[in-house]
Amino acid sequence: MVTLNAQQRAPGVSPQVGNPTLIFFGQLLLLIILWLSWPGPSAHAQDALLQGFVTDATSGEALAGANVVVYGSGQKRQGAVTNEEGYFLVDELSPGRYRVRVSFVGYVSHLDTLYLRDPRRYSVQLSPRQQALDEVVVTSRKGAAALNAGRQEIEPSDLRRIPTPGPGGGDLAGYLKTLPGVVSMGDRGGQLFIRGGKPSQNLILMDGIRIYRPFHAVGFFSAFPEDLVSEVELYEGGFGARYSGRISSVMDVSMRGGNNRQFEGRLALSPFLTSLRAEGPVQRGSLSFLGSVRRSTIEQTAPALIGQEVPMKFSDAFFKLQHAGQNFRCSGSTMHTYDRGRVDATRDRSVRWGNLVVGGRCAGFTPGSGSFSEVNVGLTHAFNEIGTKARTRSAHTWGLGVDMHLTHSLGETALIPGDDTKIQWGVYGRRDVWTYHLKEKFQHLRDGSSIVLNVGGHLGMEMSPIDNLDLKPSVALTQPFDYGVSVEPRFRMAWRPWGTEARQLNAALGLYRQTIAGISDERDAGASFTAWVPAPINERRVQALHALTGWRQDMGRLGLSVEGYYKRLTDLPVPRWSPRPRFTTEMRLADGRVYGFDTRVELEQGPFYLYLGYGYMWMQYTAPDGNFGEWFSDPLQSYHPPHDRRHQLKGIGSLDVGRFTTQIRWQYGSGLPFTQPIGFDTLIHWSGLNEHPASDAGTGRVLFQKPYRGRLPTYHRLDLSVEYVIPLSLGQLTLRAGGINAYNRQNLFYYDVFTLQRVDQLPLMPFVSIELETSR
Repeated sequence: MVTLNAQQRAPGVSPQVGNPTLIFFGQLLLLIILWLSWPGPSAHAQDALLQGFVTDATSGEALAGANVVVYGSGQKRQGAVTNEEGYFLVDELSPGRYRVRVSFVGYVSHLDTLYLRDPRRYSVQLSPRQQALDEVVVTSRKGAAALNAGRQEIEPSDLRRIPTPGPGGGDLAGYLKTLPGVVSMGDRGGQLFIRGGKPSQNLILMDGIRIYRPFHAVGFFSAFPEDLVSEVELYEGGFGARYSGRISSVMDVSMRGGNNRQFEGRLALSPFLTSLRAEGPVQRGSLSFLGSVRRSTIEQTAPALIGQEVPMKFSDAFFKLQHAGQNFRCSGSTMHTYDRGRVDATRDRSVRWGNLVVGGRCAGFTPGSGSFSEVNVGLTHAFNEIGTKARTRSAHTWGLGVDMHLTHSLGETALIPGDDTKIQWGVYGRRDVWTYHLKEKFQHLRDGSSIVLNVGGHLGMEMSPIDNLDLKPSVALTQPFDYGVSVEPRFRMAWRPWGTEARQLNAALGLYRQTIAGISDERDAGASFTAWVPAPINERRVQALHALTGWRQDMGRLGLSVEGYYKRLTDLPVPRWSPRPRFTTEMRLADGRVYGFDTRVELEQGPFYLYLGYGYMWMQYTAPDGNFGEWFSDPLQSYHPPHDRRHQLKGIGSLDVGRFTTQIRWQYGSGLPFTQPIGFDTLIHWSGLNEHPASDAGTGRVLFQKPYRGRLPTYHRLDLSVEYVIPLSLGQLTLRAGGINAYNRQNLFYYDVFTLQRVDQLPLMPFVSIELETSR
């Protein structure tokens, strides 16, 4: 599974036999042959079914979450909710006449009468409402309070509610930081920790393709702005077997396709960011394109705006070509991101990272089969570097993968009661190449390269054995070469004791393993550098056990959710500690425990929106004393890692009045752990007699106490913005103004014990932006 270069080979790893690339593509060919030769189940001969897509009539965009309800004479109504591709399936229908209603919030409902005798393809286009209804009945609530065992659906309208100091509305990075289980080290560095997990333990997908560091150096922005995102499926834990290879969380981001009815363009300017977007039909009604380019301007504008340097630069570009057929939707996408800057402006070293993603996906159905298939193929490259001109550490990764998934409706069977049983299965193959060049700080990992070959699959079911109880058992089967087979069972459930989604008990339980590790120096908050390597110690993979349970309740316009979680982590690679700063990431193994709970309240009343979230989290790493260094003297050592933020309180408010929209966000976080110094001395290198004690005092050192026994000050910040929309004959003009850190709180980013210098987060950042959007 792992092949290193001649300079170093990981202990216990034998040379690879055969050509890894040929082996990998042989596996992929076998998977594709098996997939294509699999006999697609046919519909029950005595039943009718209705399947198709629901789309926006003005743009052709898929409408995920639309409700399709079929009413039959003398029968109970049956229905379905569209998936991220806009697909729906209503099966187990007896031949006869039916009334069909298709609805989606903000759109005119579609009503029709059909006579169904055989399986029927039935796609619907919904038109947006010109005016909001006085009373809207919401049958399925979405938003922050609609939390189902760690799972949340995030829509572009959710992102837009967050004050963001750039044009074009909200951004996924800003929204994620409003969730009570998400911890950010600061407004620089692009690092997110989700319910105790590290950034390297988060699985991030862009249209089914892995992307490693999509969050920009300035923490308000990511590669996923509101105007490009269709939907985000976020799992803060307890995710099903379809997702494998990471142990903390999943962000499955679906990028929207271009408008296949008319051309649209947008130009936006602000002191933080400039952006340009264009989209339109290539073949009207079926083939469309969407392109976007964005580039930061804060490096040039910060000295005049706030009187200090913000030496950071970032950019991203995205292009998507999408074809919408009667039975399928296929697309090809590419994304490029680049970040460069000094996370700490006082240090003479810069950090750079970037991504290149190229891939395609097809999703659709065979008429009458009751099956929905999806195929994703993608190539991804990521790099990050840190250092000065004289000394630079770098790490690169290349990955090629293909995965295929199928969902088939079984209807009601003799063995499984209920009329909504589905079986889901899929296969995948991946080849990843990791290279790294590490000096000074990384004492025991110098230069090297590794090849990771991995194949696997998943099998699961969705069933309702009794009314109002949904069960989703699944199992992931992974085979990393030279690591052995990994079997990871997962289970999710939902119980509605009063027969409605307005009151629902959710739970999840699962086992997760991760073959690769992200190595960084946890003591250095200003570094923001990660080297990816395969299981660095005795090929022992990181393992996590997730257990979640929660209650969700909707009370009209008010939504409430409470959820508790527990994670048990084993074989975590952590840096070996020492009483002096040797800048090493020699890895040792530790175990960890994480537990906590989230409480969320959400109110949406006409033009007014309010959200409050509180999160409590406790986490601890434990390992034998020898894994951290003999100087501690205790047989076991325990410490709270640097992202162990005990309390978080976050709130959002927005109000629409005419053409004005006002947005406000406030957040509070208790202090993060840090390691306190106990003294200073100097070190003279006697080897080689390179130094002369009479004239050279030696190299200064800082001696540490036990790791992370101190706590930094609390963090809180207020952001706000006001937006005004001006209709024009060619489109609309949007003006936005506001401020980040409005009351200019001096929040500590980190304390540099080597220079005894305090490094603060960004001060008050006023902003204005202008956005022109046209269509024809």
